[in-house]
Amino acid sequence: MASVKRTQRTYRSPMREEAARRTREAVIAAAGEVFVEVGYTAATIEQLAVRAGVSRPTVFGVGNKAQLFALARQRAATGGRLTANDEGFQQLLAIPDAHRLLERFAAFTAAISRRLGPLQLVLEQSAGSDPELAQLLESSQQELLECARGVVAAAAATGSLRHDLPHHAAADMLWLQIQPANYRRLVDERGWSHHAFERWHAATMTAALLQTRTT
Repeated sequence: MASVKRTQRTYRSPMREEAARRTREAVIAAAGEVFVEVGYTAATIEQLAVRAGVSRPTVFGVGNKAQLFALARQRAATGGRLTANDEGFQQLLAIPDAHRLLERFAAFTAAISRRLGPLQLVLEQSAGSDPELAQLLESSQQELLECARGVVAAAAATGSLRHDLPHHAAADMLWLQIQPANYRRLVDERGWSHHAFERWHAATMTAALLQTRTT
Protein backbone atom coordinates (compact mmCIF):
# COMPACT_ATOMS: atom_id res chain seq x y z
CA MET A 1 0.00 0.00 0.00
CA ALA A 2 1.51 3.33 -1.04
CA SER A 3 2.30 5.69 1.74
CA VAL A 4 0.76 9.13 1.66
CA LYS A 5 3.08 12.03 2.43
CA ARG A 6 1.33 14.80 4.21
CA THR A 7 2.53 18.37 4.00
CA GLN A 8 2.63 20.06 7.35
CA ARG A 9 1.13 23.50 7.23
CA THR A 10 2.58 26.36 9.19
CA TYR A 11 -0.09 28.05 11.22
CA ARG A 12 -0.03 31.83 11.15
CA SER A 13 -2.11 34.03 13.36
CA PRO A 14 -2.34 37.65 12.14
CA MET A 15 -3.54 38.74 15.57
CA ARG A 16 -0.62 37.05 17.29
CA GLU A 17 1.85 38.53 14.81
CA GLU A 18 0.40 42.00 15.32
CA ALA A 19 0.62 41.60 19.08
CA ALA A 20 4.27 40.55 18.77
CA ARG A 21 4.99 43.55 16.54
CA ARG A 22 3.36 45.92 19.03
CA THR A 23 5.32 44.40 21.90
CA ARG A 24 8.58 44.76 19.99
CA GLU A 25 7.77 48.40 19.20
CA ALA A 26 6.92 49.06 22.85
CA VAL A 27 10.24 47.61 24.00
CA ILE A 28 12.25 49.64 21.47
CA ALA A 29 10.37 52.83 22.32
CA ALA A 30 10.91 52.24 26.03
CA ALA A 31 14.60 51.61 25.42
CA GLY A 32 14.96 54.93 23.64
CA GLU A 33 13.26 56.80 26.48
CA VAL A 34 15.25 55.15 29.25
CA PHE A 35 18.62 55.51 27.50
CA VAL A 36 18.02 59.23 27.05
CA GLU A 37 16.78 59.71 30.62
CA VAL A 38 19.45 57.81 32.57
CA GLY A 39 22.21 57.14 30.06
CA TYR A 40 23.42 53.89 28.58
CA THR A 41 25.54 52.66 31.48
CA ALA A 42 22.90 53.27 34.16
CA ALA A 43 20.05 51.79 32.13
CA THR A 44 19.04 48.23 33.05
CA ILE A 45 16.96 45.57 31.39
CA GLU A 46 14.64 45.74 34.40
CA GLN A 47 14.01 49.44 33.78
CA LEU A 48 13.27 48.80 30.13
CA ALA A 49 10.89 45.99 31.04
CA VAL A 50 9.00 48.16 33.54
CA ARG A 51 8.76 51.06 31.11
CA ALA A 52 7.48 48.79 28.32
CA GLY A 53 5.17 46.86 30.64
CA VAL A 54 6.69 43.49 29.75
CA SER A 55 8.87 40.85 31.38
CA ARG A 56 12.69 40.68 31.29
CA PRO A 57 12.64 37.62 28.98
CA THR A 58 10.43 39.58 26.58
CA VAL A 59 12.98 42.40 26.48
CA PHE A 60 15.81 39.95 25.86
CA GLY A 61 13.69 38.44 23.09
CA VAL A 62 14.07 41.73 21.23
CA GLY A 63 17.79 42.09 21.89
CA ASN A 64 20.56 42.65 24.39
CA LYS A 65 21.35 46.10 25.74
CA ALA A 66 23.57 47.20 22.86
CA GLN A 67 21.18 45.79 20.26
CA LEU A 68 18.28 47.61 21.90
CA PHE A 69 20.21 50.85 21.75
CA ALA A 70 20.91 50.34 18.05
CA LEU A 71 17.23 49.57 17.42
CA ALA A 72 16.12 52.64 19.39
CA ARG A 73 18.50 54.79 17.38
CA GLN A 74 17.23 53.31 14.13
CA ARG A 75 13.64 53.92 15.24
CA ALA A 76 14.43 57.56 15.96
CA ALA A 77 15.74 57.95 12.42
CA THR A 78 12.75 56.32 10.71
CA GLY A 79 11.09 58.56 8.17
CA GLY A 80 14.05 60.79 7.46
CA ARG A 81 17.12 58.62 7.64
CA LEU A 82 19.55 59.15 4.79
CA THR A 83 21.94 56.46 3.69
CA ALA A 84 23.87 56.02 0.49
CA ASN A 85 21.30 53.42 -0.63
CA ASP A 86 18.17 55.25 0.48
CA GLU A 87 15.67 55.92 -2.33
CA GLY A 88 14.87 59.39 -1.02
CA PHE A 89 18.56 60.23 -0.89
CA GLN A 90 19.03 59.13 -4.50
CA GLN A 91 16.13 61.38 -5.53
CA LEU A 92 17.72 64.24 -3.64
CA LEU A 93 21.01 63.73 -5.47
CA ALA A 94 19.19 63.97 -8.81
CA ILE A 95 18.13 67.59 -8.18
CA PRO A 96 19.80 69.51 -11.04
CA ASP A 97 20.26 72.81 -9.17
CA ALA A 98 23.02 72.64 -6.55
CA HIS A 99 21.54 75.42 -4.39
CA ARG A 100 18.19 73.64 -4.26
CA LEU A 101 20.00 70.36 -3.60
CA LEU A 102 21.72 71.80 -0.53
CA GLU A 103 18.47 73.35 0.70
CA ARG A 104 16.77 69.96 0.54
CA PHE A 105 19.75 68.24 2.11
CA ALA A 106 19.76 70.78 4.92
CA ALA A 107 16.07 70.16 5.59
CA PHE A 108 16.57 66.39 5.65
CA THR A 109 19.58 66.45 7.93
CA ALA A 110 18.06 69.03 10.29
CA ALA A 111 15.02 66.77 10.72
CA ILE A 112 17.27 63.79 11.33
CA SER A 113 19.31 65.69 13.91
CA ARG A 114 16.15 66.72 15.76
CA ARG A 115 15.10 63.08 16.13
CA LEU A 116 18.53 61.55 16.67
CA GLY A 117 20.15 64.25 18.78
CA PRO A 118 19.40 62.91 22.29
CA LEU A 119 20.36 59.31 21.48
CA GLN A 120 23.39 60.44 19.50
CA LEU A 121 24.65 62.27 22.58
CA VAL A 122 24.24 59.10 24.64
CA LEU A 123 26.09 57.16 21.95
CA GLU A 124 29.01 59.60 21.94
CA GLN A 125 29.21 59.56 25.74
CA SER A 126 29.07 55.76 26.03
CA ALA A 127 31.05 54.53 23.02
CA GLY A 128 34.27 54.48 25.04
CA SER A 129 32.90 51.95 27.51
CA ASP A 130 31.20 49.49 25.16
CA PRO A 131 32.81 47.94 22.04
CA GLU A 132 29.44 47.44 20.33
CA LEU A 133 28.54 51.10 20.79
CA ALA A 134 31.99 52.12 19.62
CA GLN A 135 31.39 50.17 16.43
CA LEU A 136 27.94 51.73 16.05
CA LEU A 137 29.40 55.22 16.45
CA GLU A 138 32.08 54.50 13.87
CA SER A 139 29.56 53.14 11.36
CA SER A 140 27.22 56.10 11.92
CA GLN A 141 30.06 58.52 11.21
CA GLN A 142 31.02 56.61 8.09
CA GLU A 143 27.41 56.78 6.95
CA LEU A 144 27.39 60.56 7.40
CA LEU A 145 30.63 60.83 5.44
CA GLU A 146 29.25 58.73 2.57
CA CYS A 147 26.17 60.97 2.44
CA ALA A 148 28.40 64.06 2.37
CA ARG A 149 30.50 62.59 -0.42
CA GLY A 150 27.40 61.83 -2.45
CA VAL A 151 26.10 65.38 -2.08
CA VAL A 152 29.47 66.89 -3.01
CA ALA A 153 29.71 64.69 -6.11
CA ALA A 154 26.18 65.69 -7.15
CA ALA A 155 26.92 69.39 -6.64
CA ALA A 156 30.17 69.08 -8.57
CA ALA A 157 28.33 67.44 -11.46
CA THR A 158 26.23 70.60 -11.84
CA GLY A 159 29.38 72.71 -12.15
CA SER A 160 28.47 74.74 -9.06
CA LEU A 161 31.07 73.48 -6.58
CA ARG A 162 33.80 75.97 -5.71
CA HIS A 163 36.71 75.44 -8.11
CA ASP A 164 39.30 76.06 -5.39
CA LEU A 165 37.84 73.39 -3.11
CA PRO A 166 39.01 69.76 -3.50
CA HIS A 167 36.18 67.23 -3.37
CA HIS A 168 37.60 65.42 -0.35
CA ALA A 169 37.88 68.68 1.59
CA ALA A 170 34.33 69.66 0.61
CA ALA A 171 33.05 66.28 1.82
CA ASP A 172 34.88 66.67 5.13
CA MET A 173 33.40 70.15 5.63
CA LEU A 174 29.90 68.90 4.87
CA TRP A 175 30.39 65.87 7.15
CA LEU A 176 31.26 68.26 9.99
CA GLN A 177 28.28 70.48 9.16
CA ILE A 178 25.72 67.67 9.43
CA GLN A 179 26.83 66.36 12.82
CA PRO A 180 23.76 66.10 15.12
CA ALA A 181 25.79 67.87 17.83
CA ASN A 182 25.45 71.14 15.90
CA TYR A 183 21.67 70.94 16.16
CA ARG A 184 21.81 70.09 19.84
CA ARG A 185 24.08 73.02 20.66
CA LEU A 186 22.17 75.65 18.71
CA VAL A 187 18.60 74.47 19.33
CA ASP A 188 18.71 72.74 22.71
CA GLU A 189 21.47 74.80 24.33
CA ARG A 190 21.18 78.19 22.63
CA GLY A 191 17.41 78.20 22.13
CA TRP A 192 17.24 78.45 18.33
CA SER A 193 14.03 77.36 16.64
CA HIS A 194 14.13 74.41 14.27
CA HIS A 195 13.31 76.72 11.38
CA ALA A 196 16.15 79.11 12.27
CA PHE A 197 18.59 76.21 12.44
CA GLU A 198 17.43 74.87 9.09
CA ARG A 199 17.93 78.25 7.41
CA TRP A 200 21.40 78.64 8.93
CA HIS A 201 22.20 75.05 8.02
CA ALA A 202 21.37 75.61 4.34
CA ALA A 203 23.04 79.03 4.14
CA THR A 204 26.26 77.74 5.71
CA MET A 205 26.43 74.77 3.36
CA THR A 206 25.85 76.99 0.35
CA ALA A 207 28.41 79.64 1.36
CA ALA A 208 31.07 77.03 2.14
CA LEU A 209 30.69 74.78 -0.89
CA LEU A 210 29.20 76.60 -3.87
CA GLN A 211 30.36 79.34 -6.18
CA THR A 212 28.72 82.69 -5.74
CA ARG A 213 25.80 83.10 -8.11
CA THR A 214 26.14 85.85 -10.68
CA THR A 215 23.12 87.98 -11.50
